[in-house]
Amino acid sequence: MTVEHSPVVVWDQRARLWSNATYATGGSPWGLIRLKPAMQAFAKELFAAGVQGLRPSGENDVRAARALVHRGLAHPRAQYRQHGWDLTVVVPAHDRVVELGDCLRSLHGTHVLVVDDCSDDAPSVAKVVGEHGATLTVRNSNGGPAAARNTGIQFTSSEFIAFVDSDCTVASTWLDSLMPLFDDPHVGAVAPRIRPRIEDENLTTKFEAVASALDMGDHAEVVRIGGQLAYLPAAVLIVRRSAIPAGGFDEDLRLGEDVDFIWQMVEDGWQVRYEPQVIVEHELRGDFLELLKRRFDYGTSAVDLDIRHPGALTPARLSGWNLIAAAGLVMLQPGITLSALGTATHVLQDKLHREHAPVVLTPFFVAKTLQADVHAVGHVLRREYWPLGWVMLAAAPRAKGVTGRAAKLAAAAMVLPLLREWHMTKPQIDPVRFVGMRLLADAAYGSGVLVQSAQRRTLRVLSPQVRFPLPSKRGKTSES
Repeated sequence: MTVEHSPVVVWDQRARLWSNATYATGGSPWGLIRLKPAMQAFAKELFAAGVQGLRPSGENDVRAARALVHRGLAHPRAQYRQHGWDLTVVVPAHDRVVELGDCLRSLHGTHVLVVDDCSDDAPSVAKVVGEHGATLTVRNSNGGPAAARNTGIQFTSSEFIAFVDSDCTVASTWLDSLMPLFDDPHVGAVAPRIRPRIEDENLTTKFEAVASALDMGDHAEVVRIGGQLAYLPAAVLIVRRSAIPAGGFDEDLRLGEDVDFIWQMVEDGWQVRYEPQVIVEHELRGDFLELLKRRFDYGTSAVDLDIRHPGALTPARLSGWNLIAAAGLVMLQPGITLSALGTATHVLQDKLHREHAPVVLTPFFVAKTLQADVHAVGHVLRREYWPLGWVMLAAAPRAKGVTGRAAKLAAAAMVLPLLREWHMTKPQIDPVRFVGMRLLADAAYGSGVLVQSAQRRTLRVLSPQVRFPLPSKRGKTSES
């Protein structure tokens, strides 16, 4: 990123500045960041600019922008720029000729290599490829998406490769809007937002319109394990060849190969960016039962991914003090609750004091950790621990005493985030059916995790991480 090629940078609206821009909260992963003095003036200007953003005007601003972008406090804005990109589009295909034709039609004008992964109707695939002027490579055996993409890598030599699944279609400006993000030499991969293409409206398509597993949302993100956005699908993904991990996609993975690929890039030190301003579409397939089957299949990849990236799929990371506080509420023991919250507050206050951070951050951080833990508990009760979660939901209206209070707290943690999601996304579904469908979809994923964990005789992806932080001799705050 140089002054000449620096993009407009936009402050992440979820992040905040404190103490005259000495500190910032937010980023990916979320945390407290102490800004270096040379960055503070640009950070204040960028924060004040809001969604309009700023273009860095000097070398110092460029360095500040680069650091803020790397930490996830700001994001480069996608900007259209025509250029003769050194890029090949690789389309893995296995039959589905109609969808392939739609995909290739949308890719008109780009250099496209179709990798036929041993289709049953290979002549029809070849005919469609020829009609659209694309190049065809045929595999002798069906190896799955990872093998097909690796074949595409092997048979191309361009600096950049765009992987596009055969059930996806792109807009004419997609490349010229995404490729300028590679002006930053640290960026190894970029992905657009993937929205479902809805032709026939029914309950399932209305649900997928706001809850698709391929749609990563409307916030620009830098992808980090444990961050705001932890992975990207490879349904539409542009990569820098020099950033491709050794061996490419893991061909032993029939599912989750794209998550593993992204995580390898991140672990190798590359930035992976998600840009939702650029939207592509994918074909919806099947009814709600088919959707549940796909979610189940996704869940079965968790164990293999955990073997390759230990700890990345820990189902919940919780503060032990917050759990004790919740137990005090359930048992009607306010002393326990206040003691636990007091300890957590003291720990945070001690760390902030040692970093000379403003005291007002203490209640802010306490509230943030409580919110995060409630969200994590609800998430794990809907997914990996869904049998327990559903028991709690069933017991909440009638159970009394400690059991009843625990069930009500659990039910609230499970359902309230879904009602908020319904309110924010405004689907064309009533809230009762939306919540029910989300619970079923999450349980399907969790069932895949449970089944695979039982088959592989491991509890690692089912074991939450509970921490009991204590006052330390030295506070630790990251500095950008």
